[in-house]
Amino acid sequence: MSNYLEQRMINATLRGDNFTAPAVADLHLALFTADPTDENTTANEVTEAWYGRKPTGNWSSPSVDVEGRTRTDNATSITFDAVQDGDPAHTITITHIGIYDADVAGNLLYHEALTTPKTLEVGDVISFAAGALILRLD
Repeated sequence: MSNYLEQRMINATLRGDNFTAPAVADLHLALFTADPTDENTTANEVTEAWYGRKPTGNWSSPSVDVEGRTRTDNATSITFDAVQDGDPAHTITITHIGIYDADVAGNLLYHEALTTPKTLEVGDVISFAAGALILRLD
């Protein structure tokens, strides 16, 4: 969880502050070339002309995994536009993902490193199949 979400959760559960969860339609997946950190270092988000955050769609009902952690996963696939650039040697390596409460700007809610960084070249598409993104909470 980002610092923003941790603070909102503490305020809501222990201090009685209202917290309105973002609508599912507002949740967007972001790609990063380095860890955005809990502080939301947006300088690490991809800034290429072909890039834009993508809606996450719905998430599965929470369940408990074999390790006793609560989990959910993306219920639909999420596909980004193909990498485009006039330079055929252009590559970009995606190392982290994040979930925001808006398609532009907004608040980082969750972030995680990819199990294996993905280097993309012109024409490549990065996609996450339904069930590929797993969010676990202890």
